[in-house]
Amino acid sequence: MFKRAFAASLLLAAASAPACASGLDISLSNKTANIMYLTDSGSLGYGGADVGFGGFFNDNNDYLGMANLLVTSNPSSDNNFQFGVGAKGYAGQLNDTNESVGAIGIGGLVRYVIPSRTPMGIALEGYVAPKITSFGDTEHLYEGMVRFELEGMPSTRGYIGYRTLKPQTHDAGKVELDDEVDVGIRITF
Repeated sequence: MFKRAFAASLLLAAASAPACASGLDISLSNKTANIMYLTDSGSLGYGGADVGFGGFFNDNNDYLGMANLLVTSNPSSDNNFQFGVGAKGYAGQLNDTNESVGAIGIGGLVRYVIPSRTPMGIALEGYVAPKITSFGDTEHLYEGMVRFELEGMPSTRGYIGYRTLKPQTHDAGKVELDDEVDVGIRITF
């Protein structure tokens, strides 16, 4: 029940967002779901960065709310790489151990755009939250993603990838929230 309510509230928030909203990113695996509402920082009064709000949950009833800010470069005609740096915040609850997860990580993105008629690319993204920026029951946290992206239409990109999301807590030690191959879609509106 909680999973359905959580996903419905994220989708409702995205649907009722102001007209400056830029998209929705949904990725699913057999055991996890990650839903992010995406916009640019211009909607907040500052330009130049991508902003995301959303949530993650898995089949163990662990859940995390997330917010990120990522400043990225644009690939040029002579350079097919895109780079980004930013921060991501995490807050949530682990069901089995009843511990809280809270962290602010720094990280970045590297994307290689493969030259072809159909836009496609390979992206690597990661965030690390050391002890100094972790709170609640969290000692530290890291998240890493790699994905192959394919643009089906100018406003839709599909991908297949792998995500690892592991907080370390006081009592449970290292907890593997996600270690799955996932498929996703990013829709821009």
